[in-house]
Amino acid sequence: MELAAENRLSRLLRGNNSSMSIDEAELMTCPARITLDAAQQKFVDSLPAPAPAVQSELGCELERGHDGSHAALVQQVGETMWWAQWTLSASEINPYTWCPVRQEPPEVEPDCSLFEGHPGRHSSSDRYWITGDAD
Repeated sequence: MELAAENRLSRLLRGNNSSMSIDEAELMTCPARITLDAAQQKFVDSLPAPAPAVQSELGCELERGHDGSHAALVQQVGETMWWAQWTLSASEINPYTWCPVRQEPPEVEPDCSLFEGHPGRHSSSDRYWITGDAD
């Protein structure tokens, strides 16, 4: 099993540095996970947004090694995004707006997909980046 993991990592490191594979992106994302409790799930279910069922288990969407609480997008209602935030001892769901930072030059997905004021580098679906306006 360890040999297979080493081979996978070796293939990732030998790959083209200008494009990132899904596996490499996963290596950069914080591995922390949370399961919403019954009260949190009830709150999310009460939000006025027609959306698919919210998963009760969520993964942190911040960069690996980030400062502060972990965070995962739970639901979007209009301009408000509801993010689960947690530490080892507590969790809560908080409202935020989208991070206003855009990649320069514009990429396929130029907007940061995290909340305004997030810790660490900005993120889109396939990469993390820093700008002069980084939070």
